[in-house]
Amino acid sequence: MQVEEYHGDKTLSISRWHIVPNGSTTNDDFDASYQTYRNTSYNASSYGPEKALPVPITQDVKPNPLRRLGKKSFWTSKKVWPRITYVVTALVIVIIWVKIMLTFAEQEVKAQQRNRNLGGEKGQRRADFEMYMKGTLKKFDPIERALTVSWGLTYLAQDNSTLLPMGDTLGTNFSFAIYRDVKVVNDDRAIAPDLASVFESYNISTTGRLRIDNVTQPPIAVLGQHPFDSVDTSIDFQQAVEENPWKQPLFGYPFDVWTGSIVFAAVDKDFADISNLSNSWAFGIDGAVLSDSTLNWRITLTSNNTCLFEGEFEGCELHIDFRGKRPDLVRFAAMLAVVVNWLSTFGIFVLTCEAAIMGRLHILTETDILGVCFTALFALPSVRVILPGAPDFGAIIDLIGIIPN
Repeated sequence: MQVEEYHGDKTLSISRWHIVPNGSTTNDDFDASYQTYRNTSYNASSYGPEKALPVPITQDVKPNPLRRLGKKSFWTSKKVWPRITYVVTALVIVIIWVKIMLTFAEQEVKAQQRNRNLGGEKGQRRADFEMYMKGTLKKFDPIERALTVSWGLTYLAQDNSTLLPMGDTLGTNFSFAIYRDVKVVNDDRAIAPDLASVFESYNISTTGRLRIDNVTQPPIAVLGQHPFDSVDTSIDFQQAVEENPWKQPLFGYPFDVWTGSIVFAAVDKDFADISNLSNSWAFGIDGAVLSDSTLNWRITLTSNNTCLFEGEFEGCELHIDFRGKRPDLVRFAAMLAVVVNWLSTFGIFVLTCEAAIMGRLHILTETDILGVCFTALFALPSVRVILPGAPDFGAIIDLIGIIPN
């Protein structure tokens, strides 16, 4: 880059655009005109001694190089402490965020452990052989309001804490017919004498038998013969707390609470076939456990074996109650989105009022106000789309955190 310096009594001050001929404003015309001006000879006789133009002197001036931020300049700068402050602040924020995510992960692990808990005090056994229904969570569809669970039969090992699949050894393979949503009642049907003698030969009593209330009811599956035997069930869910909009399914997102239930009963299919009595020889299942998890949902269960109740006959079924809610991670993300939306809206509101009402045009000028508003109009709703497990538009979170913004 070249800089022209003029030495004389008076310094020539000519605007760049004023010396371009014919009103032209192009750089090419300017360079050509300026070159013509430099090559023109001036003398004092034409303009007088006081109006004589000085002789231009040309010299090269190199621009200052861009300053690069390096290790040496970082620590030797006068503003080193502000830099250290914002670096430490960023690291603290990242550490806090990671800690929050790890806490949510630990909560999910603890929830799965509670679902696998057999209940009762360890070291105590109610019988020599305890059988449990083990469910594997497969899918929860909030639109259909249905939970899909795959069930298999397991038995309690000798350590009183491990569940093993039925049919894994020769002595644990049975044919148990599983019935769903039925009632177990006393079976007053008589067994043929020749068939009763078969049971007596094995010291098996034929009195006090139980059966499924509907003797023509087919089972949903026959489990226990192989360790891989399983059956899928769809369990309907509904609102857990009545007259509470905050816990209403989908509408109360992310605080909605769901509930569902299922009833199981088992029949020894081999004994029923030998006695020639359909759906007879019913017995109770000791309990149920859950394994695995569903994304964006926390599903828990409680089981109740009615065979354990003494006194008046209460049936002999396994009642399982489910409860579903959003995990803390989903609730945290939803509330964070609401806070971000409101903070963004408040910031845009302040900028608009300062520019339009207070006249501080250096903040927003001309059509910048419209640009900010229209950008926010399309940007803020996109935050709602990325919410985990978000229902269709119309939930209570939309009325509070999306529509007003």
